[in-house]
Amino acid sequence: MAFSGSFDHSLDGKGRAIIPSSFREALGEDFTITINPTKTAVAIYPKEVWMSQLERLSHINPMDKVGLQYERYLMSVSFSGNNIDAQGRVLIPSKLRSKIGLSRDVVFVGLNHYIEIWDAEVYAKMERETEESFENLVDYIYEKYPE
Repeated sequence: MAFSGSFDHSLDGKGRAIIPSSFREALGEDFTITINPTKTAVAIYPKEVWMSQLERLSHINPMDKVGLQYERYLMSVSFSGNNIDAQGRVLIPSKLRSKIGLSRDVVFVGLNHYIEIWDAEVYAKMERETEESFENLVDYIYEKYPE
């Protein structure tokens, strides 16, 4: 199942957020919470998807300083073994909340194979900018990824 849709939520005083019900089954148990590839949101990866990310990292040569720098950073902001509690919540680690600048109001966004959690204000700004350039984005996608 692909993750899609966006859902407004809020973090409680402990940094927990309710996972949208439509995401819970596909997310499963033992998921990883980390930073998204553009460092603009928190990312939540189902176990199988995260394992494929780790497989990619396993090909980095131990003498590749640039590759190791990326791997070191990514692994330092990745928290595995997470589960949804009985109330449907997950704790967003404080390290990630501060790196991303999450406020109380957040937006969950389904991004096909994983979930992103954005600060609501930042997401609203990005969404407006995307809507303004949507025609160009469509052209880009169809040119870059023709099939």
